[in-house]
Amino acid sequence: MAFNVTGLTNYTNELSTELVVRSLFGSKTAAVLQAAGQVQVGVKSAEALNILSSDVFFQADGCGYNASGTTNFTQRVITVGKIKIEETLCPKTLEAKWLQTQMVPGSPTSIPFEEQIGQEKASRIAKLIEVSMWQGDTATSNTNPNTNRFDGFTKIIDAVSASTIAGNTSSATAITVANVEDLIDNMYNAAPADIADADDLVLFVGIDTYKKYTTALRASNLFHYAADSEGMEIMIPATNVKMIAVGGLNGTNRMFLGRLSNFFVGTDLANEEEELKFWYSEDNDEVRFRASFKYGVQIAFPDQLVRFILS
Repeated sequence: MAFNVTGLTNYTNELSTELVVRSLFGSKTAAVLQAAGQVQVGVKSAEALNILSSDVFFQADGCGYNASGTTNFTQRVITVGKIKIEETLCPKTLEAKWLQTQMVPGSPTSIPFEEQIGQEKASRIAKLIEVSMWQGDTATSNTNPNTNRFDGFTKIIDAVSASTIAGNTSSATAITVANVEDLIDNMYNAAPADIADADDLVLFVGIDTYKKYTTALRASNLFHYAADSEGMEIMIPATNVKMIAVGGLNGTNRMFLGRLSNFFVGTDLANEEEELKFWYSEDNDEVRFRASFKYGVQIAFPDQLVRFILS
């Protein structure tokens, strides 16, 4: 007789999918875009965002037919970076420490606190993804392995011709409590007319800029307007723009205004290659950890954005 455990899976594997999702969409930017349905899955290397646009021209009604206007199909490509994290964990190194009390008797083939370690790894991965979503740069001059796997929103937006995208409308050399309200008002006023009345306008800023803005609001004592802040998000008074603070823009002095539906995330996700797991290697007599996934971002309509750069 023997144990029949075919109906059970290893505990860590049981959490694997949850941890992968937490890693890929645990950051603020990714969570906001996922909630808005702005995630394109199944991207193995590169995949096109298929874009439809058209114009319409009114004419005086009468006999005859006079065609006008154009319907355009264009594409912008999401290119994902292929990323992995690997670590070796030797259980025997814990035997002389207090952690021995958490280990199973006999020769160890697992490590204590696997679930907690997995959650910590997922949290760390999410934070690095957050930074890469905004500061990622695949240029060879970027030697930081945590930000050179795919191009982030900032590089993608900055690569667009200055004549295509609304830029800085101020000569400011710093973002301060004293000028932040004016800078944001300038961005709001610079929004292209085509999106000015959109119901999903957002302004992405760093948490540092967000704190300066909310400090300025309190100092202004704008009691006529609701300035309720929740989860580092706030409606800019008397506008249809929601300010969203994201860690990926911390320390950059950059701000980006546009429709939320203009920002996209690309990932494979559906593929078995995307994993976060621990396993015991008999050949090496050690526990191993691996996380692997694909990730990238893209903008659909660069001409419907406002970007801020210090002068």
